[in-house]
Amino acid sequence: MSTPGVVRSSPRHGGVVRAVSDLSARMRRITVHAPTMAGIEVRPAQDVEVFLHGEDGRRVKRRYTIRHARPDQAEIDLDVVLHGAGPGSAWGARARPGDDVQFQGPRRKLQLTSAPWHLLVGDESAIPAIACICEALPAGELALAVIEIGAAADEIAMPASAQVQWVPRGDVAPGSPDLLAQALATREFPGADGHGYLMGETRAMVVLRGVLETRGIAHDAIFVKGYWNVGRPDRIAGRSPSA
Repeated sequence: MSTPGVVRSSPRHGGVVRAVSDLSARMRRITVHAPTMAGIEVRPAQDVEVFLHGEDGRRVKRRYTIRHARPDQAEIDLDVVLHGAGPGSAWGARARPGDDVQFQGPRRKLQLTSAPWHLLVGDESAIPAIACICEALPAGELALAVIEIGAAADEIAMPASAQVQWVPRGDVAPGSPDLLAQALATREFPGADGHGYLMGETRAMVVLRGVLETRGIAHDAIFVKGYWNVGRPDRIAGRSPSA
């Protein structure tokens, strides 16, 4: 039996941009109102697919984590990384109140498992999901976040419950596991009974799983999800899992 208010499939929605605000030098929040989202329960780190158009006019889809949902107002907030010239970045940069938005979802859900502490690791594409997970954890379960960003200007306000370590990339090309691996190698953990969440460039996150295992976190206690791949940079735009 289905639970009222919980979406089991991925319905289509037509909405409108209600507000746009800058969270950092390269991240913008787009608030979307869609009447068909009224009353829909959104789980932590669920995403939607937004229908956009490329430079050649063809329709493309980009996925974004739902950062906040207000079912009573039929609104969702999507945090978009402004990182280049692709369709996702162009939409994030140009979106204005009143613009029409077509999207599908919510999709997917992350099963949070109780643990004394949680380690959340990723690049800027994972910031919305990391923030959602931190907010969803029960009181008393510690949240540690290690997040790679382009520069200090890319830091944003995170949930007060999270202990965040920002790792500026500087001139290093995005997509390498090296900077996060170095940060994790020296990070103090409360013990070996934590859960790890790795979200970002696909191959980099696979490498980092090995790093966490060498630090004592069990293989089965590590969640890995690729959000984008080197060579397809537009897919870094604040999106959620697609693999």
